[in-house]
Amino acid sequence: MTATTTDAAPRAAPAHTRFYLWSAVAMAATAFLGFAPTFWIPMAQGVPERIAVLAIHGALFFGWTLLLICQTWLVASGNVARHRDVGLIGISLATAMTIFGALAAINAAKRAIALNFADAGEAFMIVPLAALLCFAVLVIAAIYNVRRSDWHKRLMLSATAVILDAAIARPYIVYFVMGGHPPPFHGSVGLAGFNIPPPPVAGVLPPALAGLLFIVAGIIHDWRALGKVHPAYWWAGGFALSVQLLKIPFSDTALWHDTARFLISLAG
Repeated sequence: MTATTTDAAPRAAPAHTRFYLWSAVAMAATAFLGFAPTFWIPMAQGVPERIAVLAIHGALFFGWTLLLICQTWLVASGNVARHRDVGLIGISLATAMTIFGALAAINAAKRAIALNFADAGEAFMIVPLAALLCFAVLVIAAIYNVRRSDWHKRLMLSATAVILDAAIARPYIVYFVMGGHPPPFHGSVGLAGFNIPPPPVAGVLPPALAGLLFIVAGIIHDWRALGKVHPAYWWAGGFALSVQLLKIPFSDTALWHDTARFLISLAG
């Protein structure tokens, strides 16, 4: 996996390397705090997590942010060899995240169908699947460029940024869409416990774009530290932004709804 490989192993981490470590910490904090209103706080209050696939999905995705901190810390401390060894765990973790992320998206659509919100559920499936697509493509690109540390670390940062939309969307939905007055949980934590229809795809675009601000931060850091922006950010940022914008009109097409129904049928 992961986010910052350097060819040298300096005794003291330069500012450019520390940027990736603190970015990883900030992204992990975003993931934790983002799920606080719908997961951590209700869990502390005794509301259970009863949907196994969502629990596994959440653990894998949060584990990725912790692994990112570990990997960037290893590089910042000069332990590049260990960073590369641990990277094998990251490949397995990213694969599991993609599988369980897709299963969680299908589970959410099936719950929406059970609540008589079939069209909304099918349309909304594109939101998590689009994030998974971006994540998978960027991780594969980062692995392909594992020996080009300048590309590798920027692609890993970008891959993590694109999966923060779910964490950012939770407080956005609770405090902005619901005005800070969410309904009581019914049997399970998370949005699954609210028994509400999925939000419109366009309605959750702001959280998705907010996650991309970590890529913008990388662009700004490059410009200030190097006097130019590395092409990895232009490539990753442009790809991620295009997917986020194109998913809105595509979610209303018959082709997408047919695709969503097919994916749902595969899960039985």
